[in-house]
Amino acid sequence: MSVVFDTVGKALGGILKGVGLVSTPKAPPAPLPTATVDDAAQQQAADDDLRRRKGAAADIITGAQGSGTPLTGGKLVLGS
Repeated sequence: MSVVFDTVGKALGGILKGVGLVSTPKAPPAPLPTATVDDAAQQQAADDDLRRRKGAAADIITGAQGSGTPLTGGKLVLGS
């Protein structure tokens, strides 16, 4: 008789979990690893690399000297 109740209980529990009426407890999140000096150095190197790439992209768009250089050479026509 207990075999029947176990089977029915498991089937009913599976249906209720599938519908979302009964939830199973989830495992707690794993703790974050502690930061080390090596991690900080790697992060700083990655940040510097990103800044260099962004600077190179800005040089491509605005010219080799950047957007702060004065306009020299060529003809500047105002009001056209």
